Amino acid sequence: MIDQIAVVVKNRPGSLRRITRLLAEEDINCLCISTYDAPDFGILRMIVDDPDKCYKLLEDHGELVMKDRVIAVPMEDQAGAMDGILETVEEANINIDCMYSYSSSRSRSAVLIFRAEDIEETESVLAKKGYEVIRDVRGL
Repeated sequence: MIDQIAVVVKNRPGSLRRITRLLAEEDINCLCISTYDAPDFGILRMIVDDPDKCYKLLEDHGELVMKDRVIAVPMEDQAGAMDGILETVEEANINIDCMYSYSSSRSRSAVLIFRAEDIEETESVLAKKGYEVIRDVRGL
């Protein structure tokens, strides 16, 4: 499992840039990013190369920031790969709270990232079905 940083961001011009500028100034690399928006705010979820440093930086700058554990599962970049992972999770009656993915057309690979109710149980279920779980951001 790896750490995900989530930040509540006001839904107005420049809000996302404020976050990316802070990361750039402190040499924190954002490896994967996802946003969810509502009328007044958005939730920015990201995987960074130094989650502890990122959390402290954003908190010190007055951002509402959370850090939690997520599961990252490599998969083939092809139709049906994500469905197989989700089928395994569904069969174990595990709920997924949030999910996003990224892919590399160069390597024809992708990674599915999600947060589930019980991280350890979910990792165990996936391992029993032969899925790899990335445990460190350097593996992304």
